[in-house]
Amino acid sequence: MGRYLRKEVAKKKEAEGEIARRLHFIKKGIRKGGGVMDKRGRGFFLNVLFLFIVFIMLTGWVVQAHSQDKYPARGIDLICPFSPGGTTDLWARITADFLKKKWGVPVNVVNKTGGAGVPANLEVHQAKPDGYTMLTENQSSCSFHEISIKNLPYRTLDRTFVALIAVTPSVIICTPSLPWNNLKDLAADARKDPGNFTWATTGAGASDVLQRQLFKAIGVDIAKTKPVTVRGMGESNPMVAGGHVKMCSDAAPTAHSHVKGGLVKALAITGFRMPELYPNLSTTAEQGYPTVKNVWWWGISGPPKLPPHVVAKWEEVLQELIKDPEFVSKITNSGGIIDYHGTERFKERVRKEMEEAAELWGMK
Repeated sequence: MGRYLRKEVAKKKEAEGEIARRLHFIKKGIRKGGGVMDKRGRGFFLNVLFLFIVFIMLTGWVVQAHSQDKYPARGIDLICPFSPGGTTDLWARITADFLKKKWGVPVNVVNKTGGAGVPANLEVHQAKPDGYTMLTENQSSCSFHEISIKNLPYRTLDRTFVALIAVTPSVIICTPSLPWNNLKDLAADARKDPGNFTWATTGAGASDVLQRQLFKAIGVDIAKTKPVTVRGMGESNPMVAGGHVKMCSDAAPTAHSHVKGGLVKALAITGFRMPELYPNLSTTAEQGYPTVKNVWWWGISGPPKLPPHVVAKWEEVLQELIKDPEFVSKITNSGGIIDYHGTERFKERVRKEMEEAAELWGMK
């Protein structure tokens, strides 16, 4: 250690000597040339200038690193395109409570409804990419937007996809008075009289994708059926219960109360069974329709060009979140399961869903 220190001291003295020597040449050049440096002086001046620039850059990097360490330093708005009480809103609020405890800053779920989710998306797309305005979403406000809405004021894939956190199955439901007990019964009726086969649609949401998957699987031309447009899935269940339409699909947690109360009849569930909510309900695949598979997902995104350090902060805290027993229990009890996708995998899933939707809508 003593030898190492002596070497370092010697190097330091040598450097100091070189600096003194070059300063001497600068002064000499200025005196000798009437203010014009000689070659060695000019060389040293350029060296000093270079070192000064490096110092400024290092200082900037230190300040930037410090600001990165400080994120988040103030409250965060989590914009939700859906009304309070729905699954996306519920899971966002559960997450916000966890983040408040973890980060020590307010995390506010802001419901910005209407306009088919465009105003909420636009606010986030136009927000400063600093991580203080984020988006909580599902595929209805993401993957299927460019199919259902012309001239969107943003490109879906431009946003920064942070993480997909949880999924929940969809349930296909019908009016309880209909003599259907499974998808084969539904398919027989649709093939027999497609012109009077009514179903609720929001235009291009997750439920619409599922229903298009269903019509394709049972060999019925969707153009010959009779869709009835609703403003949201909150209207579809009462429409089915009242016999105004024969069927629709909805997220499993949302449909559960209607099924349990006997207002609608559940015919099948996508993805996986949920015995705690639907004890005897088989999946679409088990009934012979594996391509009828769409499930609802929920995730968090940010503005375009969100800095990597902000994305890393979110991924770090969300990976802690999905290991928290209390959080997992709340998601499970509300009908979901954890299915974490990081930023790249999340974006690729959305890209594939967009391609499938374009095919289902005959745009590819």
